[in-house]
Amino acid sequence: MRIAHLWYFVPIFGGAETWALGLSKALRSLGVTSDIVCWGTEKPRRDKEFFQVLKGNVSSSPDIIDALMNGAYMADRLGDYDLVCPHHSNVLFPSVFSKSLYGNQVACILHSPPIEWQLTEAGMSSYRSVSEKNQQMHTVWEMFMHYSDFFFTNSVWNQKLYEKYEDISPTPLLGGVDHDVFKPDKRLREEFREKLKVDDETVLLFYSSAAGRRKRHEILLRGLKELTRRKYRVKCILTCSKDRSTENFHPLVGRIIRKLGLEKDVFAFPATSDEEILGLYNASDIYVHPANNEHLGMSIMEAMATGKPVVAQANGGVPEIVKDGVEGLLFKTDSVEHMVKCLERLIIDEELRENMGRQAMTRAEGFSWLEVAKKFLQTVS
Repeated sequence: MRIAHLWYFVPIFGGAETWALGLSKALRSLGVTSDIVCWGTEKPRRDKEFFQVLKGNVSSSPDIIDALMNGAYMADRLGDYDLVCPHHSNVLFPSVFSKSLYGNQVACILHSPPIEWQLTEAGMSSYRSVSEKNQQMHTVWEMFMHYSDFFFTNSVWNQKLYEKYEDISPTPLLGGVDHDVFKPDKRLREEFREKLKVDDETVLLFYSSAAGRRKRHEILLRGLKELTRRKYRVKCILTCSKDRSTENFHPLVGRIIRKLGLEKDVFAFPATSDEEILGLYNASDIYVHPANNEHLGMSIMEAMATGKPVVAQANGGVPEIVKDGVEGLLFKTDSVEHMVKCLERLIIDEELRENMGRQAMTRAEGFSWLEVAKKFLQTVS
């Protein structure tokens, strides 16, 4: 079988992109051709051998017309694949057009919740807005979704939303972790803590995420301010930048840091390499994920694999991978006060922190890309 995972542009890596790459690697280990097919507006930043980069006339800011016109160009180049997997609504059209041309099957990968849910009161509390462009792309989705042969999503939470709002039931695939990479490393811990000039008595928090309203950096930063006010020895690492390639914080996050006077308490690692991210996981003591209604949380899974307890919001897909009181502590939706209480427990009680870290690592052993790939193939075969 030959499988194409479609992106409109070469992806800048976040959770969805990591999910696609992890699945592709596992599929190839099973003898299946699995490529990530996208436009060549920039070069892939890693794992270039997994990419088939198209060269053509592509708009830097695609609207619905561009998506359809460029989609036709893309579709014409998918004839060698048996299964085409759009990872975003704006590449559903070329998938369906390719199906009409070559008879290949289509499997939609639904990383985000349905837009109809995003427009509800609960969804708006998380997203706060839905762009006009996303609403245009939803029109494309509604036109062509019924031509898809299979639907997949990244959590049971997301599956239930699609059952309610779109009347489809995608197969949930939680995702996996590369355990050859993400594991405890004492040498890296010492190296990065020394680089950060963090002593053994300081508790180091870590949050790896793109910037965005749903990611709720302000909640973590307000909580950090309260912890420093209570005289705890605590600092925090953040990796968010505007485009994940610049060396500075996202402007909004930077303003919040300055407003709260946390310049000396927050470390910036916005343009993070694979080597750095592994070092930061190991250097930290607690992984904090304040995002509201996170679809899954690939970084949470990676942190757990390195033996870190997790503090995160008790919503979205997070409770499917973190049990409250076992691998970490889950706090009430958007509650700075409750998050601070959870962090305070782990800061004070080193034994609890270490026990939860061990439980997290044990739980992470079950996050297997190979099993994800096998379930994927079983569904589409």
